[in-house]
Amino acid sequence: MQEFWATATVHHHSIRFKMNNKKHIVNLEYFREMLQICPKLPNQQFEELPFEEEILTFLRDLGHSGEIKMITDVNVNKLHQPWRSFATVINKCLSGKSTGYDSLRLSQAQILWGMYHKKNVDYAYLLWEDFVYQVENKNVKRSNEMYYPRFTKVIVNFFMTKDHYIPRRNKVNWHFARDDYMFTTIKVVSRHEDTQLYGAILLDKLTNEAIKDLESYKEYYAIASGAELLLRGGND
Repeated sequence: MQEFWATATVHHHSIRFKMNNKKHIVNLEYFREMLQICPKLPNQQFEELPFEEEILTFLRDLGHSGEIKMITDVNVNKLHQPWRSFATVINKCLSGKSTGYDSLRLSQAQILWGMYHKKNVDYAYLLWEDFVYQVENKNVKRSNEMYYPRFTKVIVNFFMTKDHYIPRRNKVNWHFARDDYMFTTIKVVSRHEDTQLYGAILLDKLTNEAIKDLESYKEYYAIASGAELLLRGGND
């Protein structure tokens, strides 16, 4: 993984890198094959992605509390729930982190747009665009932490499977993508606000029992599902 990021460079529409000092190339089609992402139906075309102005309108409609004139003005913490959590999930899946990434690039906002509208979006393309961005800007990072550890492992594993001359270390010490934990909890109420606005129920796939047992989640669910309003109406 370290060799990949130390040698990775963008060349036209592909990324060149070395493994065991041997040159390799990965592009969108390879990336799509690795992730096994395809249209829901055979020969079905992916939906066209919205441009920045439409995405900004979409984010305003979600209740972004700050003024946004361009995508760089977007702040995840200024989104209402559960969209703030969805954006956090996207950042977590891409970077491996859930904190410290308060902004959304256009490709990340387009992922959120596709999730919200349940569109048949070419997510592999959007993930690839973001991956390329990180490779292009790796030398301006302020820290030595690695972006995209999960995707890097997928790429390394793919080429190790194709090229059996790459040395194999003791598998006992290998760290696979499945070893990376995702979320144990999601904070659904900002610590900077007394109240929170909600607009939808989080999908079961985005929750677990630990999340559902949290008082903050129960409060969110009661408001988002309308149960609290029904209870108040009954008491009145």
